[in-house]
Amino acid sequence: MDSEGTIILQTPQNAIFFKTCQQAECPGGCRNGGFCNERHICECPDGFYGPHCEKALCTPHCMNGGLCIMPGLCICPPGFYGINCNKANCTNICFNGGMCFYPEKCICPAGLEGDQCEISKCHQPCRNGGKCTGKNKCKCSKGYQGDLCSKPVCEPSCGLYGICIEPNVCQCQDGWHGRNCNKRYGANLLNALRPTGTKHRQQTPSPKQAEESQAVPESNYI
Repeated sequence: MDSEGTIILQTPQNAIFFKTCQQAECPGGCRNGGFCNERHICECPDGFYGPHCEKALCTPHCMNGGLCIMPGLCICPPGFYGINCNKANCTNICFNGGMCFYPEKCICPAGLEGDQCEISKCHQPCRNGGKCTGKNKCKCSKGYQGDLCSKPVCEPSCGLYGICIEPNVCQCQDGWHGRNCNKRYGANLLNALRPTGTKHRQQTPSPKQAEESQAVPESNYI
């Protein structure tokens, strides 16, 4: 071997020259057991990738902002968990079959709503301040009734001569008034004009009476 590192082998026929092998170098080096090939590119072992084999490969990949630190191992952000951070963590329980899909957020089944799926939804909204308390069931506020809380309540009722248009407000028919339409216009005037005593009424004579009154009296003469 000479000073340049060349090995000289002498044979009877000729001399063959060899140079010592030098390992290829990759700028930045190869991590996690990666190997730098003769093209100065890192060849990464299973589970790692990147220019320097610095990135771990998680299958399935980390979701919701999770970080893959080793093959198949995710570090999950607050509020998520699972092998690939695919599950959300809800401090409050999702009721009525709801599923936690994001921290403190529930996916509710049909007919339910609210942060914890605790509120029942009605296909048609409850009116006049009513609240949906069950599937298609409304709890009406004071003064209203009906399936959708659309009917006002009048107490006392509007009777036979009025309709309830607002809570405790009656719309009376013509000729009637009062809180529950039980008073008739002009009733007091008619009562005042009605005679209190009994007057003699002249009777019309019957046809027989009229005929008798018109008959000629019989003569006493023969």
